[in-house]
Amino acid sequence: MTTLKIETLDAATATLTLSLDVGLYPRDVLYAAAYVFLDRAYVLLDRQDSRFIVRFRGKRALEEATFRAMAGEFENELLAQALRHQVFDANQRIIEDVVAVAIAGASAGAEPYVGSDAEHPHLVDPGDPADGFVADAAGIGRPWEPEKQGTE
Repeated sequence: MTTLKIETLDAATATLTLSLDVGLYPRDVLYAAAYVFLDRAYVLLDRQDSRFIVRFRGKRALEEATFRAMAGEFENELLAQALRHQVFDANQRIIEDVVAVAIAGASAGAEPYVGSDAEHPHLVDPGDPADGFVADAAGIGRPWEPEKQGTE
């Protein structure tokens, strides 16, 4: 497995070309890593045979040492994005379930589930004032507009 390779580096034209094996990272990871660098450089992604080609053109003049550092940062960003990709894949079902519950709870006319059973345990019982769900000791639910408070 080959790592990232600097193909060309020209500080005079503010360009850097990198290449890496196609099988090293998924395409989504490459896109996500390139996106992070859009504030500093224009990024062009290409594919030649079995390699991805990543071309950077600086938005301002950069020194050679800065470009070499950018190549290292890009390689680190590829690793970080690959990890994020793996974590997302491993937790995709959980994420979908959380979003589905959030959307269902936000839908108009939805009746909240009150009660508790083995399948649907609740941390807060909306009917119990001691739970802090109904009681508003800090006055957070009080309207801030004077006309709604009864004073003008």
